[in-house]
Amino acid sequence: MAKRLFSRRNAWLLWGTGFCWFLAVCLYPVSTGLTRAAGAALAGALALGLLGLWWRRPVARWSLLALFTAAALLGALPGRTSYDRPALRREIARAGARYEGVRYVWGGENRLGIDCSGLVRRAAIEGTFTHGVRTLNPWLIRRAFALWWSDMSASEMGRGAAGTARKAAAPSSLRLWNDKNLHPGDFAITASGVHALLYLGDHLWLEADPSALKVQRLRTGRDRSAWLETPVAVLRWRYLELAAP
Repeated sequence: MAKRLFSRRNAWLLWGTGFCWFLAVCLYPVSTGLTRAAGAALAGALALGLLGLWWRRPVARWSLLALFTAAALLGALPGRTSYDRPALRREIARAGARYEGVRYVWGGENRLGIDCSGLVRRAAIEGTFTHGVRTLNPWLIRRAFALWWSDMSASEMGRGAAGTARKAAAPSSLRLWNDKNLHPGDFAITASGVHALLYLGDHLWLEADPSALKVQRLRTGRDRSAWLETPVAVLRWRYLELAAP
């Protein structure tokens, strides 16, 4: 009985069930502390489970161990703070632009639904992680993970995102403001603290609009929107302006 209970077939069924739960957590658009913790725990359990299932296959075992070791080293090594900031800013803007047209979901933070603060955060997370992996920079990978783990509202981001962002300007409106000193990846929070917009460069802003119920672009000087007319605080992530050592 015990042997049948712990058979290889049942072990694979258990692993498959865990994988389905992991997918469900990843696809659920609303991000909370519980979903992030569950996703991290399930990812770790699935990795260990796969290693156990393939332990008797030397090629698979050593391939997985090599992969896990490389991932651990990439995340644990010191990394560099002298990265290419303009390239990273462009990466963040590209990551945000890929969400154009995604439906608006309050509290959402993936392609099945996203809100205004989730859009700004997700662009920074994905752009920073991609650039960190591409340039083999563990510091940026950890920065992306920290952004993912520390969820915050538009209002909290407007207050400096727990010290991770700096206020660069406070224009009375974005539509008439001269944005020559802005960089892609900067973001704006309305004075009321209820809405966030991501700057893409070339006078373009990206926002998850609760009225339009989707992510859309706005060009200052051309488009009409209440979000371009209201006072805002313009902020910049501090790690995008760190001085090279």
